[in-house]
Amino acid sequence: MSKICFGCGVHIQYSDKNKDGYVPEEKYENSDYCQRCFRIMHYGDYKKAVEPKSIKSIINTVNKNAKYVVFLTDFINIFDEVINIFKSINVPKVLVVSKSDIIPKNVSFIEIKNYLKIIYGIKEDIIFTSNKTNLNTFIKNLYGQNEIYFLGLTNAGKSTLINALMDKYESKNARITTSYKENTTMDFIRIKVGNMTLIDSPGFVFNNFELKKDTSIDGEIKPITYQNKTKCTYNIGNLFNIRIDGITNAVFYFSKNIDIKRLYNKETIGMTFKVGSNSDIIICGLGFIKITAETNITIPMDLMKYINVRPSIVGGKYEQN
Repeated sequence: MSKICFGCGVHIQYSDKNKDGYVPEEKYENSDYCQRCFRIMHYGDYKKAVEPKSIKSIINTVNKNAKYVVFLTDFINIFDEVINIFKSINVPKVLVVSKSDIIPKNVSFIEIKNYLKIIYGIKEDIIFTSNKTNLNTFIKNLYGQNEIYFLGLTNAGKSTLINALMDKYESKNARITTSYKENTTMDFIRIKVGNMTLIDSPGFVFNNFELKKDTSIDGEIKPITYQNKTKCTYNIGNLFNIRIDGITNAVFYFSKNIDIKRLYNKETIGMTFKVGSNSDIIICGLGFIKITAETNITIPMDLMKYINVRPSIVGGKYEQN
């Protein structure tokens, strides 16, 4: 009988150490976790999955089998592709804005709800969670559901939320592996908690900027505003440069550990494109820059795969209730 890794859901095997689910043969019988999960949990030694599940495969499984879906995305990574995946789920569902403790205090949850309703046409319930959330409020939204799938972008906080629910119900099950890195959960994991069965799903894999511990956002974002009056180049944490042309405010929403430097007369080589007023330039997984007036932006070519643009989530006042 095959064994499933409780950390990531993959089948545990000892025949090939280069494939997912590997453990040494002598440890197979007593292993609840594959070697990859064990090393993530105990040493912070992250290794990418060899064969992550595709978005299409995950959605097909969910639409075929699920009765209710909790879909998580964080404040940073709300953009067209993510919302289109949410809309492709054809069973009852709720949209959860996770890691809500990173949202700046001057941005209200009601404003974000109305943004999602007006800009993206979300009709389902929208709720907010974080590690500091009182789970009683979240649990009320699950009332009457006996089987719940948890979906979302990789590193959206699905496994962390399920582990918190397990703690709440004092579950004796082993905990799911969590990491600030992408693609920790690799297959569906079923967990019995109270009268509910919670199913953790593999995260949807996009081109996420390669995070390190000090570049991931771990607390309330403190935006940094620059008045851009000419061509200026901004160095983001010594990771890359972005050039902004013209007269606009540029507001940076990144980890407090990322140092932003404004440079004059510094050329940036890459793709130049126009961004409309009141827009957010998202660097997927890392943060975003709010632009207040129409301007040209130059982004290094190797960074373009991480870039999405949306109407600013912090720049409009949405009056719908």
